[in-house]
Amino acid sequence: MNYATETDMRARYREDLLRPLLAVPRSDEPDTRKLNRALTDASALIDSYLSARYTLPLAVVPAVLVQHCCTIAFYYLCDQRASDQARDRYREALAWLKDVMNGNVPVGVDTDGAAPESGDLPQVQSDAAVFGRNQKGFI
Repeated sequence: MNYATETDMRARYREDLLRPLLAVPRSDEPDTRKLNRALTDASALIDSYLSARYTLPLAVVPAVLVQHCCTIAFYYLCDQRASDQARDRYREALAWLKDVMNGNVPVGVDTDGAAPESGDLPQVQSDAAVFGRNQKGFI
C-alpha cells in the first residue's frame, strides 16, 4: 500500500520540477510508471521503519506519512541529480522515521494501526448570551 499518490506528488512539487525527472525520450507524456515505482519504493522504506512499532497496513494514513513519502519519492526520482535541499529533506525524513521506530515520536495512530479514539473531548457549557445584535438596553 502506497502512502502517497501521483496526485499528492503533483500537489507538493511544481510541474517544472517533476517534468524533467519523468521525461521519456521522444515523448511528450511523463513516465508515470517511474513515479509510481518511486512512491512504492518510498512506501516500502517507510513500512520497514513502521513495522518495528505498528501493525501494518495502517487503517488510517496520517498526513505526515504522505508528506514524508512524497519527500522520499522525490529524492528517489532525482537519483544522482538531487539538490542539497532534496537531500536534506530526505535525511530529515529518515531521521523522523528512526524516531518513530524508536518510539520517540508518535505517528498519529495506535499500535494496531488505527486512529486513536478521542473519548476525553472537552465539553463547554456557559450561560445565555449577555450581549447581542437584537438585545437593546442594559442588563
